[in-house]
Amino acid sequence: MALPSTDTSRLDNTLAVIRTLRDQGPVARTDLGKLNGISSATVTSISAELLQQKLIRERPPETLRANGRGRPKTLIELAPNAACVVCIKLSINEIQLVVGDFSGQVRHSEHHAVPTLTLSADDLEALLEEKISAVCAQQLNGFQRLAGICLAVQGVVSSQSGAIIWSPALSFRNAPISARLAERFHCSVLLENDANCIARVLATHPDYADCPNLAVIMLGYGIGMSVLINGVPFLGANGSAAEFGHSKYQPEGALCACGRRGCIEAYASDYALYRAAVDHLALPSGDSAHPSEEQMQALTQLALQGNPIAKRIYAEAGRALGYGIANVLALFNPDLVLITGSGVRGFDAMQPALRSAIDDALVAELMGTTRIESCAWDRDMTCMGGIAMALHATDAETLLARS
Repeated sequence: MALPSTDTSRLDNTLAVIRTLRDQGPVARTDLGKLNGISSATVTSISAELLQQKLIRERPPETLRANGRGRPKTLIELAPNAACVVCIKLSINEIQLVVGDFSGQVRHSEHHAVPTLTLSADDLEALLEEKISAVCAQQLNGFQRLAGICLAVQGVVSSQSGAIIWSPALSFRNAPISARLAERFHCSVLLENDANCIARVLATHPDYADCPNLAVIMLGYGIGMSVLINGVPFLGANGSAAEFGHSKYQPEGALCACGRRGCIEAYASDYALYRAAVDHLALPSGDSAHPSEEQMQALTQLALQGNPIAKRIYAEAGRALGYGIANVLALFNPDLVLITGSGVRGFDAMQPALRSAIDDALVAELMGTTRIESCAWDRDMTCMGGIAMALHATDAETLLARS
């Protein structure tokens, strides 16, 4: 597609059309113009070029109205095979690889058990190269190009430098990783915190469209957070902003996976909850340092059924979260604090103490109109967010590659 470097408005309008089609699915040309504030003539011209480059396709015309009036609308949609991206989710002792097509849909997913804590930085890079190469060889037939790769990691990462600063899944720190993968696969490589990937999905959900200032807290093995200000993720100076789980709840308190004491994560994460319970309650056997979903479900059910020990443990977790959320409210004044992740299974058991801690910590004026809600973890949104972020980052490259 001919997109001169000086014609930034043309490029912006074309990207807007592509992203609207990705977010909303098939749309008529007239509606694309209204949705993006673009003239009908411009939409017609852009769609003609995108059709020529096989980045979009037309669907059969809609059925004529019963009264026979008006021409049926022809809808256009993204051509799924125009490009693809690969998202890799790195977590403790597991990596997941997902292939997403140009429309943002998952086309392939696979999991691999990996002893991540035993890997060196070189080992991890070699492993990722091996797994990505295998996925490309087996799953990318029919796609026009590999547009990009997103690596979603638990812990602290620097998106700008492409380095993993620290992750509970790894034994090493401060390891640059994006550059080698980019050189090997000749495409853009994004390094993202997993909570930011989840927030990317939730921020585009219709239920939260009126919440440009959004804080998403992810509960699970660890505790992560993403803060969006006017719809834009706040990353901080080196990408380590919004590390909610590693802010302090109790100085010199319980040991956190980061090596320090008293972090919120040391009270409200899966490993912290299980650690506090395992010596006092009959729970399914397994790795107590990395509790399974079965172990956590059993503990949660005990709390919800009124077991006093389990209730006390979840109440302490709720207090830790509540005082942490109170700080978020005072500092950022978000429209909504959304709590999700696999650990949201225990939100009902934590909620009374959480609400009480917020009331204790804040005057009503600082609480304001901010809503605090939970979001069911009925699907893992990490890779979906990674796919969306990788596509968004590489759309312009895909356009220029087809020119």
